[in-house]
Amino acid sequence: MRPAVLKAITSRENPAFRSMARLAASAPERRKRGLTVLDGVHLVGAFVDAGHAIDSAVVSQSALDRDEVARLVARLPAPKVTIVSDKLFETLSTVDSATGILAAAAAPPGRPVPFDAPLVLLVEDVQDPGNVGTLLRSAAAAGAAHALLSRGCAFAWSLKTVRAGMGAHFSLNIAEDQDLPAFAQGYKGQVVALSGDATRSLYDIDLRGPVAIAVGSEGAGISPRLRQAAGVAARIPMPGKVESLNAAVAASIALFEVVRQQGKARGGP
Repeated sequence: MRPAVLKAITSRENPAFRSMARLAASAPERRKRGLTVLDGVHLVGAFVDAGHAIDSAVVSQSALDRDEVARLVARLPAPKVTIVSDKLFETLSTVDSATGILAAAAAPPGRPVPFDAPLVLLVEDVQDPGNVGTLLRSAAAAGAAHALLSRGCAFAWSLKTVRAGMGAHFSLNIAEDQDLPAFAQGYKGQVVALSGDATRSLYDIDLRGPVAIAVGSEGAGISPRLRQAAGVAARIPMPGKVESLNAAVAASIALFEVVRQQGKARGGP
């Protein structure tokens, strides 16, 4: 199934190709233009499924022979799609094995987060893009609708972060550059700050009402200001000989403890 007639190019000097090449290679260029790059059928498809419009797309010639790519391209506005040779596409690819489709799109702006939201993730100064993406993926999987990121976090819409999120970005309201202690102070539910030196175990805390889970950077952990604003600090019991957990792993455990407790409260398993 091939989509309708699309423009095809063979020269790397083509403006559409050069524009995508600059975006794929340069984080400053993406920030300047307010765009993110989505690499692969899964990410582009998830973005479109969420009701967002792409800015442009580049597809390799051979990828059009794959049904999943052809079906996706058929859903995109033809003037925004450029077909290139496989050799040209390989120079654009952001991963080792070229996926066949690359799209540029405006990063959806974050919206204000209501203070009575049932489940919220607060991420403070986590600088590794992969960890930020994993945190967002876990939050979306746990049913959180909102994630607030402090100014010191990795850019939520970087290539690595979006790739690690595996489409979670498009089902979350991601608010960046946020004052997390201020939000914690105004939140109507319970704010739980994860901390390895906390005296209370996460599993001893009642998480059945509205809750915000706060996680800090791997090195410094939760800041004193956010910990104080949270009101509740909790540790994850670790009987093994390890000092700490990866921030994304710790937050994931906490998020799904919320899911477990709230499921039991509703009479679930």
